[in-house]
Amino acid sequence: PNRGPDCFSHWGIAREISALLGTKMKPEAFKLKEQKTEAREFVSLKVKSKKDCLRYTARVITGIKVGPSPKWIRDRLKVLGLKPINNVVDIANYVMLETGQPLHAFDLDKVSGQKIIVRRAKKGEGIITLDNEKYRLEKDILVIADSKHPLAIAGIKGGKKAEIKKDTRLIVLESANFNPSLIRLGSKKIDLKTDASWRFEHGLDLGLTEIGLNRAAFLIN
Repeated sequence: PNRGPDCFSHWGIAREISALLGTKMKPEAFKLKEQKTEAREFVSLKVKSKKDCLRYTARVITGIKVGPSPKWIRDRLKVLGLKPINNVVDIANYVMLETGQPLHAFDLDKVSGQKIIVRRAKKGEGIITLDNEKYRLEKDILVIADSKHPLAIAGIKGGKKAEIKKDTRLIVLESANFNPSLIRLGSKKIDLKTDASWRFEHGLDLGLTEIGLNRAAFLIN
């Protein structure tokens, strides 16, 4: 249970083995194609407290075509106990298992005001998560919100409001690093443990946010 950051991913295990054998770890090389347009032209970001969210990185990906993932991704997810959903969600899950960095994608057309705000929940605020469960949030629970409502319980579970569906064409892909204690507390408060919360509450390398984000963006493209 205390080896989450280095042994809860395929890259982490490979790094551990390379250290034991005195060999060099060689992750799969990839080159990301980028447009000149910056993400800030599509969406703005505000982090209320840097103590709550240590790092937040994101990419906007246009021209998305949501559908089934390639067979090799579906097969690998099934072997690891995850149910394939669609190419965007599957790639986010695949990269989490590969690198150890949890990610989440929002349908940007469903994000009110084109604003992403990382903040504590307001008293009495609620959210319906991707599995159609309703949660009443408390003030000490961190959320990812737009200008009106929570979009996700930060580091734990995404919400239905900006869910990726077949008609999604524009996404904002999130890769962040949250305060481990805050995620652990929030998970306990609402009695919800997830693959993402398990990793966040054990602490992650800040450098993983950009690595995981770029890897997922590459596979989506």
